[in-house]
Amino acid sequence: MERHKHNILVVQIYVDDIIFGVANEILCKEFSKMMQGEFEMRVMGELNYFLGLQIKQQKEGMLLNQSMYIHDLFKHFKMNEAKDQPTPMSTSLKLEADEGGKSVDTKLYRGMIGALLYLTASRPGILFSVCMCARFPSCPKESHLNAVRRILLNGYSQHS
Repeated sequence: MERHKHNILVVQIYVDDIIFGVANEILCKEFSKMMQGEFEMRVMGELNYFLGLQIKQQKEGMLLNQSMYIHDLFKHFKMNEAKDQPTPMSTSLKLEADEGGKSVDTKLYRGMIGALLYLTASRPGILFSVCMCARFPSCPKESHLNAVRRILLNGYSQHS
């Protein structure tokens, strides 16, 4: 982030993608020209989608949404036929180690937890539930996977 008089230039770089924004059109064009002089790049226009975040720009501010990301998660984790859930998890629920429970695919479980942690960017209300489930990455059981699926189903019902 850089300040130029009363304007702020915000730049985000992720691997080989860069987004930048500023309210001052002249500063935006100057920065774009400078970057194109240094790097091979093209300006794609107003930001609408970046790293799973849908962005809608309005006069009052920006709205972030991850409904496309959630739909992609459903396809990836083969949950297309699942029914939505009204709540992610009760805050009074005690998720235990479940030593006698049926083991599940650790890679699948960790992938779902990581995806849900990223989803908290637009859904902070699921953070508690996701963190409860994230306590069991090395030996997840079917009860843990069911809880993770319930959180994802709640995210789906909230974005549909």
